[in-house]
Amino acid sequence: MSKIIDLAEYRDVTPKEDEIRLPEDGFVSLGLSLCGESASGDDLVSAHKWFSLAAMRGSRQARVHRLELSCRMNGVQIARAQSALHAFASARLSA
Repeated sequence: MSKIIDLAEYRDVTPKEDEIRLPEDGFVSLGLSLCGESASGDDLVSAHKWFSLAAMRGSRQARVHRLELSCRMNGVQIARAQSALHAFASARLSA
């Protein structure tokens, strides 16, 4: 049975807290919550980052969502998302 997660509380958490508290399906859900039709460019960048984190954990669903989202993004946005992913991973791994 899946645990119900209040995603709003995870938007501004530090990487260590996020790693401990948010499972991979939560990463996918958070990405989905950010990439709606009226999403801003910053939201798309964040959604891409969350999908990438879930994909790194083996989520096939996240890979599909990330690919679909990439079609809506320009090169600069994708580069920003990748940079955010690397910053997140570096902060988590260096702690």
